[in-house]
Order: sequence, then C-alpha cells, then structure tokens
Amino acid sequence: MPRSIAALLVASSLLALAGVASADDGPQYHRTTPRGSFGRDGALLLVGVPGGRAWGVESELRPLPDGPAAVRATIEVRDASVREAFVRIAWYDRASGRPRQIALTDARAVRFGDGSTIEVALDPPPGAIAYRVRVLARLRAPDLVSTVDAVRVSGFAIVPRSITYAETRLLP
Repeated sequence: MPRSIAALLVASSLLALAGVASADDGPQYHRTTPRGSFGRDGALLLVGVPGGRAWGVESELRPLPDGPAAVRATIEVRDASVREAFVRIAWYDRASGRPRQIALTDARAVRFGDGSTIEVALDPPPGAIAYRVRVLARLRAPDLVSTVDAVRVSGFAIVPRSITYAETRLLP
C-alpha cells in the first residue's frame, strides 16, 4: 500500500478515534503525536503509530503514589510493521505546569506476535515528584505506518507492590 494511502487511512481513523481515553481505573491518555491513532475496544486501549521514532500514547501527569507501586499492563503487538512496543515511565521534577522530564524507565520490549504482561516498578529517581506512563511502539522501517490496532493494551493498572529484601545470612 503506498505511503500516502496508508497515511490517509490513519488520518481518517484519527477522526473516528480522536479524543481522550482511559483504562477503567487508570489514568487518562492521549496520543504522543497527532499522526498516530488511539481508541478503545471495551477495556482495551488500541494504539496505531506512524513511522520514525517511538510513538504511542501517554497519560496525564500524575503525582507519585504514597507507597510502593508498579504499572502493570498486558501488551500485544498485532501488526508485523511494528518492531517493538513497550511501557515507559517518564519522571518529572514538578506535578503541574510545564515540568522538566528528568529521567526515563523503560520496560522490556514486546515483539510482533507476542503478548506479554509487563510490570514496571514506580521507583522514582532523586528529585522526581510526578510521572507519566507511556505505551510506545517503534516500526520496522521509518516509511511504514501501522494499522490502527497495531498495539493492544489490556489490564492496565497502577498496583501496589510489596518491598522485597535480599536474603541475608549472619556469619558466625
């Protein structure tokens, strides 16, 4: 399919899927680029990405949780033009206005044909007081455009996690 036709299909999909969506108990999300697509199928988040660097959706800016927590989501890559999809946590120095991003935490990548539950600990770096959750994808080639449901995200949640300590042994 020529790139211009694929871009037109994505653009028309954007009109149908435009707006802000969220998982049931998760944050609100929006596209990281207007050239991408974003929609829902029940509880599933559907993400389509254009060529170039990693694109997808991101949450609103959120304050750090009160206790140990993690982001959990199941990601399925359904389009062969997508090289990988992953969850990224972007850390910020303020919880409002136009904060400065100070660090990133990436989960392991999910490849085409895979479906995997990802969990990323919300362990902020020094100076971080807020974060955004991103679900991003990279295409195999910069001139490709994915389908509108190339990446499916389900079971998204911010979950509490227990702190685990390394096993210790006292020496005699």
